[in-house]
Amino acid sequence: MKILAIGGGSMGRRRLRDLTHLNRGEVILFEPNRERCEQVAAGFGVRGFHDLESAWAQKPDVLTISSPPTQHEPYVRRAVEHKLHVFAEVPFVMDEALLSEVAGSAKTYPGVIGVSAAPRYYPPFRLIHDLLQQGRIGRPLYFELSLGNYLPDWHPYEDYRNFYGGDQAQGGAGMDMLLHDMNPIEWWMGKVQSVFARLTKLGSLDIKGPDNHDILLTFASGCRGYFHNDVIEQGTNGRHVRIAGEEGTIEWHQNQPWVRWFDGREKRAQQLPFDQAADWDQALAASRQAAELLARQKVRSGSIPTEGTAAQFTYDSCYLREMQHFLEAVEGQHAYTAATPADELHCLQVFNAILRSDKLSREVNVEAGG
Repeated sequence: MKILAIGGGSMGRRRLRDLTHLNRGEVILFEPNRERCEQVAAGFGVRGFHDLESAWAQKPDVLTISSPPTQHEPYVRRAVEHKLHVFAEVPFVMDEALLSEVAGSAKTYPGVIGVSAAPRYYPPFRLIHDLLQQGRIGRPLYFELSLGNYLPDWHPYEDYRNFYGGDQAQGGAGMDMLLHDMNPIEWWMGKVQSVFARLTKLGSLDIKGPDNHDILLTFASGCRGYFHNDVIEQGTNGRHVRIAGEEGTIEWHQNQPWVRWFDGREKRAQQLPFDQAADWDQALAASRQAAELLARQKVRSGSIPTEGTAAQFTYDSCYLREMQHFLEAVEGQHAYTAATPADELHCLQVFNAILRSDKLSREVNVEAGG
């Protein structure tokens, strides 16, 4: 197969790293910035094109899309029109009509539609999912996810004002992270039914859009929740998850190598290490591979694990496992099951409801459109 990888930025480099390692066919790069295209293509030993039509003339069988979020649509449209296998980062597209069309035709589409869902390969996220599916805390009553990442630290090799992350119009200002984390939220808790959102600009960073997002959630199950996201926190530990149920509580902080489960029936707490996740062996094996790839990288494509941790988990393994799963689906070994276009469509509908709620300053139903 021939794979056309769109984008040579942060995520594009991760995808190139994994695509070339998995070695399922020729990988070529399209990156419109000539200097970046040449640098990244040389670093990964692939042919690079800064003109899209020249890249398209290579007749790819597979498209992977890692451009800024609001630029996915034309690539997805072209891939679908030509019935190619296509994989795209979250958000798959931000055009709800296009995504509805893709989701509606997914069952009869002749290729694989790969919606990125890397967090589903993250051991603590999988462990939380397992605990909920096993009914360990009974019926969930309250959900909370807090997420903060300081925008200038996202791409330390470039000014935050020079990439999409600082511009809401390109899918930045935290908009992409709202969609990124909505997928695991609904994977854990089921569909969001309504939202009440407040998006604000609090800090002094030169961001074109809000830097702080506070969202009240009502799930179809009746559970209530709160989702916080910002791009201004410095020195914090990333995500904090708390889920309270009728028979216990699940809690996790991103700096902890375990998930805390309080069993309300037995009145005792347990710290469940990541190796309790159902797919821990696969995560560990992929982490070793990812660590080796990162150690050999010529162009930065992720964080090199610190000395002594190569045998432990690294998040870059999630991207490796996800891409391997996609390529195996393309080869017909199995169906692509990470996330469906229908899953992504509902997440996008929640996102659009968040924007409406902020504008109207009231609670908004997701699928009713108001």
